[in-house]
Amino acid sequence: MRLRAVALVLVGALSPGLAQAQQDPYFARAQAVFLGLKPDTRLWFQLVLTSAGHWPAVPNIGYSRRLFEATRQFQLSRGEAPTGVLTRAQVERILQAGTAVLNGWRLRWVPHPTRGRQLWVPMGLELEAKRTDAGVELREPGNRFRLKFNYYGSLDVENAYAVTLREMLGSGDKINFKTLKRDFFVITGNQGRYSRYVRYHADGRGILGFDMSWSEDDAPVYGSRLVTVISGSLWATMTGAPFPETSRVRFPWEPGAPESAGASRQPPPTTTPSTTIPPAPRAAAAPEEPPKPKSSSGSGFFVSKAGHVVTNAHVVQDCSAISVRPDGAVGVPAQVLARDVINDLAVLKIAGPAERTLPVRPSVRLGEGIAAFGFPHSDLLATAGNFTLGNVTALAGLKDDSRYLQISAPVQPGNSGGPLLDGAGNVVGVVSAKLDAIKMSSERGDLPQNINFAVKASLAASFLDANQIAYETGAPGEKLDPADLAERAKKASAFISCR
Repeated sequence: MRLRAVALVLVGALSPGLAQAQQDPYFARAQAVFLGLKPDTRLWFQLVLTSAGHWPAVPNIGYSRRLFEATRQFQLSRGEAPTGVLTRAQVERILQAGTAVLNGWRLRWVPHPTRGRQLWVPMGLELEAKRTDAGVELREPGNRFRLKFNYYGSLDVENAYAVTLREMLGSGDKINFKTLKRDFFVITGNQGRYSRYVRYHADGRGILGFDMSWSEDDAPVYGSRLVTVISGSLWATMTGAPFPETSRVRFPWEPGAPESAGASRQPPPTTTPSTTIPPAPRAAAAPEEPPKPKSSSGSGFFVSKAGHVVTNAHVVQDCSAISVRPDGAVGVPAQVLARDVINDLAVLKIAGPAERTLPVRPSVRLGEGIAAFGFPHSDLLATAGNFTLGNVTALAGLKDDSRYLQISAPVQPGNSGGPLLDGAGNVVGVVSAKLDAIKMSSERGDLPQNINFAVKASLAASFLDANQIAYETGAPGEKLDPADLAERAKKASAFISCR
């Protein structure tokens, strides 16, 4: 992508000088400056503006009142004159912000496997590709981004719109926007942090489009911005509208390519389960992980009657066989349905139904009373489980890592993956780690007490949503007696053995 060349053109063409901009701060002047650019530069300017978070629309070579107002809003947000004509300094600020995001996405185009239509995809998210009956599915390993590029030969636009809308409402999506046109439709929705965008166009005797879901509007995904760019690429390929050029990426099943979706990569290093949390984006590098013992154990809890169990990703790492032992039962084999190494989450499935489940509550308050249940030191302590009480002491983990809660409830090795409950018996977190007190004492000169962490339930909910696993949502309610709370946690929890 010719970002540097485009940047030089933009700085020269869109910044005629502050004095000149002040003399003519109206739409006609801004339009004349914009239309004086080459068409490719106009398109790239809008993509950069979108990537920087200032333009939520499909790029085109024309100049609109909406683009004029977006430019003025950017200027107003900085306390500068809303002329609609960018100064050199303003252009450089937008370029700096936008190109950083574009470089992180590393956008490339892929063809639909049977229709040949092009779609831009963010290869910088380390996407893994899977061939499907309808096309291809691209997924970010941490389940923060998923895109299906599909063609259905037996559906028309109107029927597909009705089916998609019904499916999204039935799954609990809150519909934010929907439009049905003669030759395409768009529907957007969300559930908490989980967002979804569906767009299909008429193509021959069927429909072609994409279904994108994401759980992050922060770096590196920036889902709300990214979907605008991807939508623009589909619009261009379906209508013949001009769009910038980028390189093609090949699928793993295609021969010979310098870059392939789903090419094997070394997995990111993980950290010791009982001593530290998985590294945050801003965290310092963790010490090398010691060899994993031949067998290990952890905790988990049921979220569905169908037998879905949530636990930590590190609990089921490198297991040749996994056993899940529900309360009052013997261990049964389980399979890993999905793992999110980045957020330390996994979901397992056993063959039989679950007798008890726990509802998931996505939010919790600072200082709120909580309880942890799990199976710590199973070789030494009670194998029936351990119940501890505490409070939410911080709404972020180490170095302000927003994925985690800091809790005072005592936890030990083996608690990992167990439920963190509020007073009403809702899951508000997944117990993940305790701070290594000896390591902290040697590094900082003090000995921390009861500094433990749990993955926030909002992340667990997004993880389940991304893998299309139904679960019950909870809400603050009447507080249970600690003994009743312990009984509820015990009935829905499970001991997990990894061999």
